[in-house]
This record gives sequence, structure tokens and C-alpha cells, in this order.
Amino acid sequence: QDIPGENPMDAAQEQGNGRSQFQRDESQSPESSVPTRSVQVDKVLKILTEFLQDFPKLRDEGPPREIRNLRDNSRDQEYWEAMTRIIPEGTLKLWDALGAALLEYHKVLTRRSELSSEAIALQRQNS
Repeated sequence: QDIPGENPMDAAQEQGNGRSQFQRDESQSPESSVPTRSVQVDKVLKILTEFLQDFPKLRDEGPPREIRNLRDNSRDQEYWEAMTRIIPEGTLKLWDALGAALLEYHKVLTRRSELSSEAIALQRQNS
């Protein structure tokens, strides 16, 4: 199809009669060049089984053993230990202190809300 004039669709269009041996199937979408086919529900399992018989290994087992053996994993432990210290100790302590302070602030706000509700109830009783 890369050679000009060698494309069968070009030759069919040049005939000018609007019909050709390369005309698309009626059930086929205009964008697709592959005809659509329907399969009976009862035959799906048989078709899939026949298709999968051509593939001896169905799962990817990762890179070949030769490539796996080439990787140097001697510094892996050092890397993962360094990842445990990626956030500085001071930042962790600050976050812990902020978390405790926010809990205390929440308690204060909850108590204020309760007191406000009580005050509104007392005002209603007094009026």
C-alpha cells in the first residue's frame, strides 16, 4: 500500500462505476477496514479454546532469567532503610504535635457548641 498506484482501493476507485470487488461489507463500520463477524454464543468457548492452544505460556513470567541475574541487588536493603527516613524526625514530631493540638481544639469547639445550645435553651425558657 506504500507504493503509489499499487493500492487495490485506488484501482477500484479509478474504475468509476462506484462498485468494486474491494467494497466493504454492509455490516462493517465506515472507519474500520476489518469486516465485523458475528459468533454464536454456544461456540465462543470452543473458539477461545482453539485460539489459546497456540500459546504455550499464557502468563508473563517477567524478564528472562539471564536479565534477572544481571541486576545488582546488593544495595536494596540500604535503599529501603533510607526510604524509612525520607521525612526528617523534626517534621514528624511537628506533625504529631499539630495533630494533638487539633484534637484539643476540636474538643474546645465541641464544648462551646454544647454550651451555646444550652444558652439558647435557657434564653427560650426565660422568655
